[in-house]
Amino acid sequence: MSTKKKMIWGVFYTAISKYSSILISIGIGAILSRLLSPTEFGIVAIVIIFITFFNMLSDFGFGPAIIQNQNLNDKDIKSLFSLSLIFGSVFALLFFLLAPMIADFYSNQQLINISRLLSICVLFYSFSIVPKALCTKKLLFKKIAVISLLIQLFSGGMAVFFALNGYSYYSLIYKSILDAFLSFLSFFILVPIKVTFNIKLSSLKKILKFSVYQFMFNFINYFSRNADNLLIGRYFGASPLGYYNKSYQLMLMPVQNLTHVITPVLFPVLSEFQNDKSKIFSSYCRVVQLLAIIGFPLSVFLFFSASDLINILFGLQWQQSIPIFKVLSLTVGIQVVLSSSGSIFQAANRTDLLFFTGVLHSIFMVSGICFGIFYMKDMIYVCYGLLMAFILGFLNIFIVLVKIALKSSFAIFMKLFIKPVFFAILLAVILCFNSNLIIENIFYSLIEKFAISCLVLSLCWISYPSNRILLITRFRKIGSK
Repeated sequence: MSTKKKMIWGVFYTAISKYSSILISIGIGAILSRLLSPTEFGIVAIVIIFITFFNMLSDFGFGPAIIQNQNLNDKDIKSLFSLSLIFGSVFALLFFLLAPMIADFYSNQQLINISRLLSICVLFYSFSIVPKALCTKKLLFKKIAVISLLIQLFSGGMAVFFALNGYSYYSLIYKSILDAFLSFLSFFILVPIKVTFNIKLSSLKKILKFSVYQFMFNFINYFSRNADNLLIGRYFGASPLGYYNKSYQLMLMPVQNLTHVITPVLFPVLSEFQNDKSKIFSSYCRVVQLLAIIGFPLSVFLFFSASDLINILFGLQWQQSIPIFKVLSLTVGIQVVLSSSGSIFQAANRTDLLFFTGVLHSIFMVSGICFGIFYMKDMIYVCYGLLMAFILGFLNIFIVLVKIALKSSFAIFMKLFIKPVFFAILLAVILCFNSNLIIENIFYSLIEKFAISCLVLSLCWISYPSNRILLITRFRKIGSK
């Protein structure tokens, strides 16, 4: 199968999974947001921060390294799987033992039991690292899509059941445990691996350089991505963290469900051409163009639809999330494009540069967060700080990726954003004038803004000659039938 077909089918199946997951996630999230309070969400969000950290420690960059390396044999895989079991068990136990310290840090003794229960997630996450990486490497996107969808349906349904029966935030905890366990079980059934006690260090050496830089990037990226939750929970409390976390997760939904449809396919497919930088660059430019066409107008739509979206999805008790979400939505276009860069660093076998750019980006992110928390003492300014950090990070990362990793023209790359930015500004002007029209029904208001945004997005898409040719060709084929 050609590279183009691999990417098309991979994106197709990943898209089915992701966009079906959006509907499920929105539905379950809307129900749980009405059954649980912002404080309950905030309490669990505090512990999830630490879960993410221990998951990252137990991963140690093994997953991406296994996908990237083309020279691993069965013995290597068995050794790496056995190592991941050891790492996972150690870090799960450590997290269990640190539960009282986490509770003391946040002055909330409820966090002890929550942390100890969620340590199970660390265990099963680490167990699934190697099987999941092998599934991705073998391009089993269809099976991965089905698995992800079924797990989300089941765990989400169980979370709603527990919430309806008065389990409070434990419904969110049980959902996380079910997600981790069922993911491991499913991937292990797809790609069964035998445990070996004869662990070969030579297997680790094969991926060590790649995995070390990947791990260091993950480590730095963790703190830049979670410093806001850590500090808001510590200095503002669980309830404000609940509002912020809900806004941030809603903002991330389009980012993850656009880029995470394409980037899981980019990495394993383009890794085969890690010595042909021009091919990677040309392929990546087409992807960036598509992401920018969608991402920048989407960012504008979310900004003007913030009130409608929050009220429809979560209810009136989440009103305080609206101004937070409006500012965070301005980062969506940048993040949609930016989130795809890591896969290209990996495909080009330059995780060293990925780490370097990650350090600078983390400095920007943490500085922006600290500006809002310690200087302005206002959560809205945390969001403004993040917006500025993403802009600076965008320039930092893509200058290094394009000019150094791919040895290509940064000017050519930046030209890809001229039309998407122009059409995003056009949409902002239209929606700004449209906001003077008062539509009392929030559903009709959202539908109207969505229709206008789709029209502008369509104009942006057909402004490219290649897309017009494609459209004309399709119409001619339909007419000939």
